[in-house]
Amino acid sequence: MCNCNSSWVEKANEFINTNQHNQDGKWHTVNFLLQNNCCGIDNRVSIGEILQHLNSNGINISREEFQQTILGELKREGIVATLVYPGPQGGVFIPCSEDEIKEVAGQVLSRIESEVKNLSGISQHTSFSKLLDLLVQMISWIRGNI
Repeated sequence: MCNCNSSWVEKANEFINTNQHNQDGKWHTVNFLLQNNCCGIDNRVSIGEILQHLNSNGINISREEFQQTILGELKREGIVATLVYPGPQGGVFIPCSEDEIKEVAGQVLSRIESEVKNLSGISQHTSFSKLLDLLVQMISWIRGNI
């Protein structure tokens, strides 16, 4: 079980209790995270480990499908977060603090800012280039104020 007391852990436990009669991929993912103390950014677990657990419970799903369905839905429901660094630095976890969410937000916004800058560069002579430049500035401002 998780060793932190946060609203995210409470929400995960509530999800498990509410859905105990519908043990689908989302339920097994959240249960795996709780049972293996994958709470807090330092206790994140790889998607591969979660997929192995799902497979052992008869849920065969590709990494891409997992990311687009189960993981995406659990993130939107405010239960899990991810760091998307390549290799062992990345992983899935149930947040323990607002600071962890700030770190995730910073990482996501940095990736978005980089992509918008790339798009801005290639669209310099278009009717919307100034909008993209403004978007880069807005993302940078948001990152600096989180």
